Amino acid sequence: MAITYATERITVNSAQLVHWNGSASADAISLEGPCPECGDTTANEIPRRISALASRTVQQQPLLTVEMACACTGEHPGRPNGVTNGCGRSWLAMAAISSTGTVTLAPGPPPTDPQVAAAAQALRAAGPKQLADIRAAAEKWIGGLTALFSLFGLAGLVTSRSTLTSLATGWQVLIAIGVVVAAALAGLAIYRIYRAAYGWPVTRPVNNDRELLAWYAAQEAAPRVQAACLRDGVRAAGGALVALIITAGLLLLAPTKTPTVPFVQVTLTDGSQVCGTLLPATPGATLIRRAGDGNSVNLAPRSIEAETVVAAC
Repeated sequence: MAITYATERITVNSAQLVHWNGSASADAISLEGPCPECGDTTANEIPRRISALASRTVQQQPLLTVEMACACTGEHPGRPNGVTNGCGRSWLAMAAISSTGTVTLAPGPPPTDPQVAAAAQALRAAGPKQLADIRAAAEKWIGGLTALFSLFGLAGLVTSRSTLTSLATGWQVLIAIGVVVAAALAGLAIYRIYRAAYGWPVTRPVNNDRELLAWYAAQEAAPRVQAACLRDGVRAAGGALVALIITAGLLLLAPTKTPTVPFVQVTLTDGSQVCGTLLPATPGATLIRRAGDGNSVNLAPRSIEAETVVAAC
């Protein structure tokens, strides 16, 4: 008679694990044997290398606490809708991995650290979905890269080549610094905010309880790390906006550079004056481009009484 489905963790002994066979690759531990509760054959795969938002490595210990669960195909009354296999039971065991890749299971005592059991459960749950998580994060990062490369047009929102060339050198340097600071802060904001949203995938080994606990600690710390990334991103975005506003203000307030060609004020014999810039002319003539309307005036030498260099017309 089939046992009733129940989601619970059971305690196993050596006799219940003796018929289990296992092998280990660089990436996972593959286990197969009878479920200790319902007796049906079931298989489990425990990751040994996990891709997740973590970044620590630690020394190895010889044993790894693993959580296994019944995944048999037998019928069990009371199985919830959407659950297609298993009798609902799960159990902990100690996996010893030999140098040849074979795995030996032992019931072992209950973990003295309750975090070990929680970490083993989290590791088993994370294994099947890690590829989907990495692919989903990679797709979302495409938007981040698009936003990052759009920063190349940031300077065009504030300055143009013709505008900058009309300013004095010192003002040009200040405006250029403002644009660079704004772009750098905007880039940092995009990076940190996308890092907070999607994390940074790292592949790490999980071969023993110490590495298991280190991985689990990183998972528990992820909310704090991501919150710090989000705060940094928002602050950087605010700094980029301030830098952009200051740069725009400098652009509006900066005086134009002093023209390299001096102005000449010519006093004529009739008492009138013509002010502008000297232009090349035929010998014996004076050609001036008037500052007021930009028209060129050709003056005969006999009509000129005096010429004076002035700063402005």
